[in-house]
Amino acid sequence: MTEGPAPHADALSVLRRWQAPDARQERLREAFVEHLLARPDGTGRGCDRGHVTVGVAVLDSAGTSVLLTHHRGMGRWVQLGGHCEPGDPTLRDAARREAAEESGIAGLEVAAAPLRLDRYDARCDGRGLPHLDVQFTATAPPGAVPEPGPGGDEARWFPVEALPESADEGTRALVRDAVAAVTRG
Repeated sequence: MTEGPAPHADALSVLRRWQAPDARQERLREAFVEHLLARPDGTGRGCDRGHVTVGVAVLDSAGTSVLLTHHRGMGRWVQLGGHCEPGDPTLRDAARREAAEESGIAGLEVAAAPLRLDRYDARCDGRGLPHLDVQFTATAPPGAVPEPGPGGDEARWFPVEALPESADEGTRALVRDAVAAVTRG
């Protein structure tokens, strides 16, 4: 099958090159690549077999707090992120756009490569669909204050060691891995 327009081509390229840190992440990487090879629309929200999305663990400049958003539809605190849009040339650009839109913070520094992958089911356009989440880390400028746009979900800083009870294991794993990556340098 032929590859679709960006960010599909970028997603396929990034995931083919990405070095998974463990066997579970490697299985997800292989599944994501297989999905993209089979589905030229695999990064678009209209893909009826699920789609690639982006997640972002936004850390403060000290790496001690993480910015989470209260997702009204899920009823819990989650990392920032969302759907790839046709105008996003790369997954990283999609991650940067989504994090900026949901936080209202300009100047986020998004890592060049994904940190981890996650797969979860979520309601999308009235349907329950698999979301193949390519997750990045980002650092906010010192003193950044979240200001989501009108109608946006609440966004708030949490100490990385004291996430809200409603944060699921996928969000907790992303935050743990993001803190470890920042600590490693």
